[in-house]
Amino acid sequence: MSTSRRTRSTVTVVQTTLPGYRTPFFEELSRVLGSRLALFSGDEDWYPDVRHVNEVPHRRAHNVFLARRRLLWQRGTLKPLLAAEVAVLDLNPRILSAWVAVLGRRLTGRRTVLWGHAWPRRGEGSWTDRVRSAMRRLAGAVVVYTETEARALRAHTRGIEITAAPNALYPRDVLGAAVAQEPPTSLLFVGRLSPSKRVGVLIDAFLLAEDTLPADVRLVIVGEGSERAALERRAAGSGRVDFEGHVSSVDALRELHARAIASVSAGEVGLSIVQSLGFGVPMVVARGEDHGPEIEAALEGENSVYFQPTDATALAAAMSAVVRDREHWLGRRQAIADWTGDRYSIEVMVDSFLAGLEIEPSLQRDARSRSATSGEQEGSAP
Repeated sequence: MSTSRRTRSTVTVVQTTLPGYRTPFFEELSRVLGSRLALFSGDEDWYPDVRHVNEVPHRRAHNVFLARRRLLWQRGTLKPLLAAEVAVLDLNPRILSAWVAVLGRRLTGRRTVLWGHAWPRRGEGSWTDRVRSAMRRLAGAVVVYTETEARALRAHTRGIEITAAPNALYPRDVLGAAVAQEPPTSLLFVGRLSPSKRVGVLIDAFLLAEDTLPADVRLVIVGEGSERAALERRAAGSGRVDFEGHVSSVDALRELHARAIASVSAGEVGLSIVQSLGFGVPMVVARGEDHGPEIEAALEGENSVYFQPTDATALAAAMSAVVRDREHWLGRRQAIADWTGDRYSIEVMVDSFLAGLEIEPSLQRDARSRSATSGEQEGSAP
């Protein structure tokens, strides 16, 4: 495809929902593509604790869940998907309408890209991955969330194009070392209060470590979920555990990280590690958990501290160690934030995403910049 052709392509993207953490990505994608982007989304996710937001302009897809929410049909998406020059769909074989779109576009020879995790939850080699593999081959192009996933998928699969668009939360100018006027005194958890996050183990570990920690060190838990009430009861024996609820404001999250010695997780880690490192705050991470692909950002001794085995006693020891070393980690805060910003900013994610679509992002930005400049000049003419 020629460069001029790529820059003119219309792009239709269909998502199950638009969670809040995807807002900066789609805002930047919309800025780059302008009217060439058609974004469709339903307003109900597979999981009730994933919130759909309406902050990004989009067209509604009607999500119809089937077979006790094991399958999904997105009503109202087929016609625009089949008409688009470039179509992007979730890499999820449980979405039946996506199969029809991929097959239809295969017959017409139009570019189709699947976007999502390289492997199903059961991992590479599982029977569910055989279904995924069929879907990947029909589409012919895949965008995954990390370079680690891309390398593994290239070794596993031949004959399809594979691009990594590293998962990001914030633009480059938002990222940077979060520093408070007072020295940090908290250990911070940000995430869903669900079983996979093992927040109960985190609370137990803090209670075990409490007597060895300085009196001003507190555990701060940010997030909502089905386990909140039980977790609050579990922490009732301590006066040093704070539940902040759901926090979405970037400024508020930056302030919470500025007051944190480290972020801590007892269970699986996903985008929270990119968030923490983007603010320069190291993370204490459980070894051997079923982490999201973003775990590739965790470099032991550089920006993260691992503990093993994954029980309360081991985590308590790791928390005590990171508090003892707080001056060391404060000294590394700027370097951690800079490293993360260079690799996990929204701009890097969008540019990599567009490369997977065979659309040159720099040309798009240049064209929009020239258009804006021309408009300013026309407006200022006498």
